[in-house]
Amino acid sequence: MQATNFIAHRGWRQHYPENTLIAFQEALAVGALNIELDIQLSADGVPFVFHDPNLDRMCGCEGLIWDFSAEALLSLNAAEAERLGDKFHNNPMCLLADIVDLLRTYPNANAYVEIKAESLNHFGTAKVVDAVIKVLRPVADRCLLISFELDALIYAQQAGWQRFAAVFDYWPDWQLATLAALKPEVIFCDKHCVPPEADLRCLPWPLLVYEVGTLQEAKDWFARGTVAVETFLVGEMLRDFNLADSAPVNYA
Repeated sequence: MQATNFIAHRGWRQHYPENTLIAFQEALAVGALNIELDIQLSADGVPFVFHDPNLDRMCGCEGLIWDFSAEALLSLNAAEAERLGDKFHNNPMCLLADIVDLLRTYPNANAYVEIKAESLNHFGTAKVVDAVIKVLRPVADRCLLISFELDALIYAQQAGWQRFAAVFDYWPDWQLATLAALKPEVIFCDKHCVPPEADLRCLPWPLLVYEVGTLQEAKDWFARGTVAVETFLVGEMLRDFNLADSAPVNYA
């Protein structure tokens, strides 16, 4: 087993506010080589690393992310206080540009960048995908665009982007023409949607499952033939598989 078989889902979310720079920094510092993050746009079209369309869960304030300018969003605290208390009360929201800088610091790391349906529906595919591609171009060779919305990925492909992964919260039709056209490097699938009888080694594309939370569960999925697992506990997984960096882990 290698560190590349584990994806840090929204960073090291178990201990840090999800989709914020500290969550990704700590995941990479402990030895993660793959991070997964979500993208929504601000009112002025700036890509932010953020999962929900609304700000309440992460920032404790009302409103939708696209109701605020980038400047206004950067003044908020992305503390995820309901889950983590006041540990991160001065933690800022994360720009997609911050991830580009982070990847430059960790040249062996890759990012799975999920373009969220809410922003696609609000702004339109072209505006969202163009904004994401523009920011990611300096590290394009290490970034896979991913989405539940395959049409957005096809648009990105037509715009010249080359690396993709498709995401499903159901067991997909493996003969889907869109998948054949996209040629994804891997398929993300909700673990609950994988048929127990499915032979995962005989699929047209490699399978990655989410969300995996224990050592034994990860071992079981690897034994079935998945190429990787996505987890909120990437540090613990790397430790349990003896893949963690030897540096001390900074649990906040």
